[in-house]
Amino acid sequence: LVEGRRSLFAVIDETQTGMGGRLLRQWLLRPEVQLERILPRLDAGTELFESVMLRDRLRRLLRDVADLERLTGRITLGRANAPDLLSLATSIGLLPKLRETLGSTRSALLISLTGQLDEMRDLHQQITSTIADHPPIATNEPGMIREGVHAELDELRQLAHSGKSYIASIEARERKRTGIGSLKVKYNQVFGYFLEINHSYRDRVPVDYERKQTLAQAERYTTPELKEYEARVLGAEERILALEVEIFTALRQSIAREVARLQAVAQAIAQLDLLGSLAETAARRNYVRPTLHEGDEIELLG
Repeated sequence: LVEGRRSLFAVIDETQTGMGGRLLRQWLLRPEVQLERILPRLDAGTELFESVMLRDRLRRLLRDVADLERLTGRITLGRANAPDLLSLATSIGLLPKLRETLGSTRSALLISLTGQLDEMRDLHQQITSTIADHPPIATNEPGMIREGVHAELDELRQLAHSGKSYIASIEARERKRTGIGSLKVKYNQVFGYFLEINHSYRDRVPVDYERKQTLAQAERYTTPELKEYEARVLGAEERILALEVEIFTALRQSIAREVARLQAVAQAIAQLDLLGSLAETAARRNYVRPTLHEGDEIELLG
């Protein structure tokens, strides 16, 4: 019934979202038997079947809707990352267009489902005004939060940027001062920032350089100035990450408190997707709407 390429599910599935596909599976495994619940579905399917433009517009919009059910689950469990929230915002941003597209429908079920499409403009604004356009996937990396959200964060970013620029300028200044053209300012997590000089220029090393490490081909040094700026830059970067995680976590928790709204919209979209899918299947395969009754007889014509 619902497994394999030759199953009923595979034959009739034209859903555009994971939510719609899962709902189709549920409907097949637990078919409705009450006419008062079946007929509104048929009315909605018929309207979408007869209105090709409405059906196409609906299906094109749903193609760009993320799996809100699973996104909501990740948010509730505290597992959603910044791209997940952006995906949610993109999907929420389509809700006004969905409502507009379905605004002139006549069937009771489509009208009811359209009314359940809470546009959630507040959530959309929260996310898009907080999350950067291209955030990292990992929540322990900087770059999740856009500029202008938090004053201290903006100040620290400026400090980190200018600090790194200053450290880069040290290399040019020290090359000129020592006459060592190959002198380089480098960084690693073990030793931090350091000046690296080839052994062949050892006699040109200034007396204020402090040796940090000896390599086979070079010596590594530091200076009081370099150590001071290293502390400022690395301290700023640590604080930047801590602030971004704090802001992101607060936003995710705020959205998690709206889980009931998200679930309601997800359920409405799943039904709209499924109804549009069944109408598309009927149109492609020339299916005919059945006439149903409460008896046991079945009659197939043509």
